Amino acid sequence: MFGEAGTGPRVPGTVTSFLKIFGFVMLCGIVGPIFLVAYFLIDEPGTEWMLWTGLGVTLLDVAIALFVARLSIGGQQRSARLRTTGRMAVAEIRGVEQTNVQINDQPLMKLDLHIHGEGVAPFDTQKRTVVPIFQQPMLHRRTLAVLVDPTTNEYEIDWQGTALLTGSVPAQFTSGEDGRTYDLTGQTEPLIKILEILRQYDVSASGSIDLRSNPHARQAVMDVVRTYVDGGAVGPGREEGAPSPARTSGERLAELEGLRLRGAINDQEYAAARQRILDSI
Repeated sequence: MFGEAGTGPRVPGTVTSFLKIFGFVMLCGIVGPIFLVAYFLIDEPGTEWMLWTGLGVTLLDVAIALFVARLSIGGQQRSARLRTTGRMAVAEIRGVEQTNVQINDQPLMKLDLHIHGEGVAPFDTQKRTVVPIFQQPMLHRRTLAVLVDPTTNEYEIDWQGTALLTGSVPAQFTSGEDGRTYDLTGQTEPLIKILEILRQYDVSASGSIDLRSNPHARQAVMDVVRTYVDGGAVGPGREEGAPSPARTSGERLAELEGLRLRGAINDQEYAAARQRILDSI
């Protein structure tokens, strides 16, 4: 499906992220530790400036690492929250502007977006984001896949999903039941529904996907595929009009509780998301 595009104790992700960032910052600002080492090795009068300079630079390195790590961890928690409480939607690009700013040699661009989708009230927004050169051709299709929180309108661009919507990678579905391969490449409406199904079942949309081990997700995806390719054909072993099984409400509530306990969402966001799940029962 889709074209190609340990065991043991684990260190918490927040600690790992901080250590990686701190190591990089210390490597860039290694002059601070060098001054400290030199001060204690030389141990002669008139070298006190090395101590204070070394301490100042090292403390600055620690402060920078903490700040960058906080931003990085906050982004990870936000993404995890959106994967649980959000919905896949379509962002129509109404305008694109260059900002003449580059980050890591990649252009920072301003996008004017109109976001809409099933279960998402339409809204307009602007986003400044780095768009790597190899992804810029996708902007010409004027369509992005986004993951949106319907309550807060927080969102993030799903570039893997966008590659499917724009036809940058093929979206082909092979069914073992009838031996047919269905092609939905570049068809926005069915693909955004399929991306939402994959999100509900926590399946990554990158590369080739084998859903044989997840029969409920496979059935739901193939129902959408056959609806748009065969005009509503119903797959074998399923009555027409029968609903597609999804994750149980208990599983969704348990995952939401886990996010709250980890601090990824606050009490207000937890209550709103929990109410949406209960309303869907």
